[in-house]
Amino acid sequence: MRSFMDPILEGVDSLLAWFGTELKQTVESYCDLETADDVHTLVARDGSLISVVRVHGVTQLIGTAEFDRIHEGLRISLQATLKRPGQAVQVYFIYDRETVRPDIEEILTPARTTAHRLHLDLEDLFKERLDNLSRYCAHEELYFVLWTRPFAISNDQLSRASKDKLAFIREHKIPPFQNGQNLIASIPDIREAHNAFVRSLGNDLEALSIHSELLEVHDAVRAIRNSADADFTAAEWKPALPGDKIPVRELSVGAGGELSGLMYPPLSRQVFPRDAFTLDLRTIRVGDRIYTPLFIELFPQEIKPFMSLLARTLPTQVPWRISFLIESGGLSILNFKASMASILAWTAARNALIHDASKLLRDIEINTDDAVVKLQVSLATWAPEGNLRLLRTRAAELAKAVEGWGTCEVGEVAGDVFAGVASSILGFTVNSVATPSVAPLSDVIYMLPFTRPASAWRQGAMIFRSPDGKLWPYQPGSAQQTTWIDLMYARPGSGKSVLSNSANLALCLSGGIQRLPRIAIVDIGPSSSGLISLLKEALPSDQQHLVAYHRLRMTPDYSINPFDTQLGARFPTAQDRAFLVNFVTLLATPLGSERPYDGVADMAGLVIDEMYKQLSDQSKAHPYTRGIEHLVDDLLDEMGFVFDEHTTWWEVTDALFRAGFSHEAMLSQRYAMPVLADITAVCRTQVVEDLYGQVKAPTGEPLIQAFGRMMSSAVREYSILSSITKFDLGDARVVSLDLDEVAKSGGEAADRQTAVMYMLARYVLARHYYLTEDSISDFSEIYREYHRQRIAEISEDSKRIVYDEFHRTSKAHAVRDQVILDMREGRKWNVQIALISQSLDDFDPVMIEFATSIFIMDAGPEQAIRKATEIFGLSDTAQTALRTRVHGPREGGATFLAQFATKFGMNTQLLTNTLGPVEIWSFSTTAEDARTRNMLYQRIGPKEARRVLANLFPSGSVKALIEARLVALKEQGGIITGEAQVGVIDELVNEILEGYSKNPQMKTLPRQ
Repeated sequence: MRSFMDPILEGVDSLLAWFGTELKQTVESYCDLETADDVHTLVARDGSLISVVRVHGVTQLIGTAEFDRIHEGLRISLQATLKRPGQAVQVYFIYDRETVRPDIEEILTPARTTAHRLHLDLEDLFKERLDNLSRYCAHEELYFVLWTRPFAISNDQLSRASKDKLAFIREHKIPPFQNGQNLIASIPDIREAHNAFVRSLGNDLEALSIHSELLEVHDAVRAIRNSADADFTAAEWKPALPGDKIPVRELSVGAGGELSGLMYPPLSRQVFPRDAFTLDLRTIRVGDRIYTPLFIELFPQEIKPFMSLLARTLPTQVPWRISFLIESGGLSILNFKASMASILAWTAARNALIHDASKLLRDIEINTDDAVVKLQVSLATWAPEGNLRLLRTRAAELAKAVEGWGTCEVGEVAGDVFAGVASSILGFTVNSVATPSVAPLSDVIYMLPFTRPASAWRQGAMIFRSPDGKLWPYQPGSAQQTTWIDLMYARPGSGKSVLSNSANLALCLSGGIQRLPRIAIVDIGPSSSGLISLLKEALPSDQQHLVAYHRLRMTPDYSINPFDTQLGARFPTAQDRAFLVNFVTLLATPLGSERPYDGVADMAGLVIDEMYKQLSDQSKAHPYTRGIEHLVDDLLDEMGFVFDEHTTWWEVTDALFRAGFSHEAMLSQRYAMPVLADITAVCRTQVVEDLYGQVKAPTGEPLIQAFGRMMSSAVREYSILSSITKFDLGDARVVSLDLDEVAKSGGEAADRQTAVMYMLARYVLARHYYLTEDSISDFSEIYREYHRQRIAEISEDSKRIVYDEFHRTSKAHAVRDQVILDMREGRKWNVQIALISQSLDDFDPVMIEFATSIFIMDAGPEQAIRKATEIFGLSDTAQTALRTRVHGPREGGATFLAQFATKFGMNTQLLTNTLGPVEIWSFSTTAEDARTRNMLYQRIGPKEARRVLANLFPSGSVKALIEARLVALKEQGGIITGEAQVGVIDELVNEILEGYSKNPQMKTLPRQ
């Protein structure tokens, strides 16, 4: 026998329905809510205590094993409570695609506000996100409402509590408040039981990886009102509850001194502000909506999980809500029905079987640890006012979906239609008019909606979604994580670069920031050029210098002296010195070797210290020379600076800084710095000779000689390292360095050069990120205030270092050691690290250990799945999802597996990154798309170019069209070359411009 009563109860229930039919009443008379008892507890008119728990969802992927664990955990959590009288739980779920737009707007509000504050014109992107995501997602809410009713205590206790309350009223001469909240409605004797119920369930939900939140009473009442009349509830609406300022009301004086105007207005009127009008026996109107209630009259013959019901409703796109009212004392209901069946035996011969059913459920209650509960399930759907046909269609679609959920029977109320609708409202009443049934608690829990995915973020500048359409906000670098180390990996074409660009843009739109964050992108190829272009064109012209993209080249114009110090500093900071030791050690590592010779790292540190000592003010500082920095020369002349042959560049730097020319002082300081070539001389000084002169290298030559030889080779090979700095990032805060020309792969020399360029890029982009207040004492007095203000600003800013194509560093141990150091210490400096590559094998084990956000964009071969499972502890469910659900970009987005270490614990989810064509075009990295986009940017402006491209190519790419035209060209006898491809792209751009000049709103190309 299944858990639910057989159809033999139908005759009894039909008769009981007559007793539930009431005369027409006011809306307030249906609401049980009275007032608030404490911060998290509401009170009903009969003294019941009510707490509302918002269930955000689960923090793990749900398969059979996970479902069974949560199901059993919830059963154990609720069974003891629901075996006692006077306890009830309402489980409320709503799904509405039509109201998802306000949810998206709310999630993006901080990002939008930040964009306005930073003068970033990105309205086209925000509008598209709103339009695009609303096509795939729906508004969802899930609540547990916990009721403790007066009969949770004995009759004697209840009688004593009533007498005590009456005595209190008489003693204090409290007048009746017929039109206000009864502040003494609660029954103190049930508070302890209720608080224990709420506390126990909250702890159990957390243990079961269900992210939930016990709502404060104002939030709870707002949620209830939103359920009752969402269209009439502003986001800022707040109820008037005890402890709040009493709102101004009409002062009415009634019989017996009743002064309702001096009290808080009735809670029932606050949660249901407008009257409801009955249109017919199945329909009511509330404001601009019409509603129809539905009920499950005969429960499933085959119990199925809630996700089965949700899957059946998704294709219909019907807005709906469902309320499961679960009450203790199920056997008492059954006993009453059995008695009625004896009296009314003449109504149906099957009523004689009720006794057997009652006995079976009683055996379950007594002989197992499963509670037998009373269950009532109410549903409702709605439509715009005046569209009764649509409402009927939606009700029919919903009824069919529910009837297919394990073979239920669904009915519509035939009596009080408003009572039917009220039964499906969140926390509105515990007096449901739905058909009651008796069932084991385990079967009831099996049907509840507790498996929806939960995000740790309420708002964020990125919005992912579950594959079935639940919004999933995400904000990189937020306080929801203690450290911010991202790993993204997948084979090419899986959406890594687009996701990385989205994350970097999200950081630029972080809620509350006052300036652009500092983002350093070490790129191979133009993957980040779209992001840089997007930001640059979105900024006002006087701020576009804050964003920069540079393609590094091995020419003197791009020379970078890694030995530059902070402005005014004669010696590097501790962090800069550690970097320089790593960098010099890398240069002094023989080709083909993974590690340098023993002693090289220590000697490098000594040599670096000696270099700065020799060029300090007290030693042999570089003398100032006119004619090599004309801007400095002209300023000194204007200042009347007096110099002679002994004047040093340090003296010039100090003079310029005192005069307020900090940028020119930095230009001057560059000539005071040591350069790479100085190492070959310093390593042969007596100080170094005394310590390392007798040390031999494995080659047999003296270590100093081997060191000097390799440094001389570095000076010859890397021209951009061998002179003073010419490459200047200026004030740029979001910078991408494209190393494609200088970081090659293919041999030992190429691997070495790649490592050197990665280290150099990290230095030039992020050397300022690690300045702290402790560093200020290292500067001379005149520079301290300058650096104090600068460091204060830097410490406030979010900072992010992104290494793309990280597999290029596989043989560069110095680079990886530096990355690990940045990971270990990044939290102290508010620095985020992101590594992007093609395989999990591209990351060292310690990098994986430190990672707090993992994005697996492509499953890869079976061995890759097994390795990911072992390393990240993926469940069987996550493995299956990785094999069958993770894929690259398609219509609707790219689906990936993500794992986040948050303050709520580990969160593993299957998510989809759904971007619209405007945003895809902004971030596209394919050569064809980038050229097309950039040419149109120059001709019609970035925003208009993105709009036109999105209209013409909603897939976000012209690659397929270009390839088709190249094939056609080849068939006509043409030769496919790089120039031919460029020519086809240029021809396409001209076509677009031709069509745009005639019709800016065009949806197709003129020649198609």
